[in-house]
Amino acid sequence: MENWDPLEIQGSATSEIVAAAKKREIKNILKSYVGFFDPFCELIQNSMDAVDLRKSQLKPENYKKKLWIEIDLKNNTLTVRDNGIGFSDAQFKTFLSPSISFKNSKNSRGNKGVGATYLAYGFNNLEIETKTPDYCANTQILNGRAWVDDEDASVARPTVKTVSGKASVLEDIDRGSRFSLKFEGNVRPKNLGWIGATTADQWKHLLLIKTPLGQIINDESKSEVSFDLHVIDENGVTTKLLDQSCEYIFPHSVIKACVRISDITKTQKELLEQGKDATKLPPKFKKLNGVYEYWNTESLKNLVQSDEDKELIEKYGVWAYGFFCYSAVRVFDKFNDETAGLRKGQRILRGGLQLATNAMPQGELITIPLTSNIGYQNQAHVVAHLSNADPDLGRKGFQPELQKLSERISVSVVNRLKAWRSNLLVDSGPGTAHQENLNIDEWINSQKEHEKTHPINLKNPNFFVPINEVSISAEPNSEQDVVALFNQLVAGGVIRGIKIMAASSHKQYDGLYRFHLNPPLSNHLFDKGKNPLGVENESISEGFVSKPYVLEFKHGLDSLIAEFENGEKSESSIDLAIVWNMEDRFRERYQAVTLLHPENIHLRQFHGITHELHDENTGERRMDLIVLSELISYLNNAPQEEANQQKRYMN
Repeated sequence: MENWDPLEIQGSATSEIVAAAKKREIKNILKSYVGFFDPFCELIQNSMDAVDLRKSQLKPENYKKKLWIEIDLKNNTLTVRDNGIGFSDAQFKTFLSPSISFKNSKNSRGNKGVGATYLAYGFNNLEIETKTPDYCANTQILNGRAWVDDEDASVARPTVKTVSGKASVLEDIDRGSRFSLKFEGNVRPKNLGWIGATTADQWKHLLLIKTPLGQIINDESKSEVSFDLHVIDENGVTTKLLDQSCEYIFPHSVIKACVRISDITKTQKELLEQGKDATKLPPKFKKLNGVYEYWNTESLKNLVQSDEDKELIEKYGVWAYGFFCYSAVRVFDKFNDETAGLRKGQRILRGGLQLATNAMPQGELITIPLTSNIGYQNQAHVVAHLSNADPDLGRKGFQPELQKLSERISVSVVNRLKAWRSNLLVDSGPGTAHQENLNIDEWINSQKEHEKTHPINLKNPNFFVPINEVSISAEPNSEQDVVALFNQLVAGGVIRGIKIMAASSHKQYDGLYRFHLNPPLSNHLFDKGKNPLGVENESISEGFVSKPYVLEFKHGLDSLIAEFENGEKSESSIDLAIVWNMEDRFRERYQAVTLLHPENIHLRQFHGITHELHDENTGERRMDLIVLSELISYLNNAPQEEANQQKRYMN
């Protein structure tokens, strides 16, 4: 087979002029592809379209749509092959050129003719193989990106060359295609290992959420397409997953204890028909991780207010899915870290609005534009699917009016979902959400294991007379554990001067307290050895009693921040928060001033306070904190914890 130039106009005297214009056009196309998953999306989208076209055009008997995906981290290559329609001779020699497409816009995922151009000229090593009963080809195009980036005309315009002496990868199927990309040179991504996934199971979750491999189908329907996935890690070790279904990972499908709202309302209706109290739902509808629902086009029209929105929903056949969970940290983050096994901080399943069309996700998640209770943005995952909409070249978004419509839909969906918050768990700490459902033996055994793996070791000759050690054996696992540990530290003289005026779980806040500087004053003054949590300022007055302040307990500070955002609690009302740990989310709105570092001890106004939270923008002090995990670490090894405080809060 001869070599050919996809950009050449055969027999044209102006082919160089045309090619120069095409190069400018290609540069503009490449600018729209900047994401890590863009090459995955284009390769998978082409294969998904190919298997659909084969079934719709050829109508073969007993045909099963199939994709094979190989991610080779050792050689930095990505291969996607399919048993789809394949290419004819004429199609194969022209489809890499910009604006050339053989797809039907109404029945295919891509139709602009830019995806193949991006693959050929956005990278430097692309292999393309195709097989049909009438035509076979195994080819390679090199230095596409180098030619596009070349400003000195030193790189020859690439041609498609036949690969000789290499066995076909398509021998085991009767027809189909293969695309293989090697990531080398000035390309994006440079390294497939950057994402931190090394196994087939990890990559499965990434691809089903971030690419067209995860078909977005309404109302829990099943995909007709399956895939095999092979991942080769940097050491050459291969992991495999076979015959996986190409279905988008809707949160309720991978998170336990979730119920569809229509199932709840159906049960309520049945209770009413039986003359029973509709509020007395069976236990399976209580203490849930999340609730979800689908809205078809007609039901979605009833969810919006304006006639203009109703018309757009009808025109684009919009349908929506919504999921709402009790805690983004306990639900979404747990899935990402534990179920998907992704690197810490990699958040592929999270709160936000996912736009979609033609059964595939488009672009990144969009923040749901709530005007109140904005913390619910992180607890809700909404998909708005538009039929036959027209995304931009890089498949990142739609016309502004369609995006705004989708955002308004997402707000309406969240408002409906959050009305069922009473059916959800209350966020009181990690690992304890379903603890009360355990029998006594299971509870005892789980706590014994927690005690073994997360012991509290706080011994000090200055506290807890006469045994000189705290009587709680394990790290707090819930808000109630935090309360118990705090009371131990107060009773043992570790934290001094705080006196609880009132404590009630029935009020909006956890309690009221005063500072009492009872004699002798030395009990409150800083001493590095005997009283490391004391106050350095000697202007304090013995016998001083403060006004009442508001106290709040939480296992982690993130839970309290979420309640501020949801409007459940007011930041301005709380004076002191007592938490086990302070996760990193505080950085979004606060600067944390550590009082466990020698440079800042003089800022401590009352005994035992470990941190102050200041507004990130104005610098105004918002509240005091006692972070118990860091307090205990400080008492056990002050020099080491001071170094930790320096690194985390002062660098």
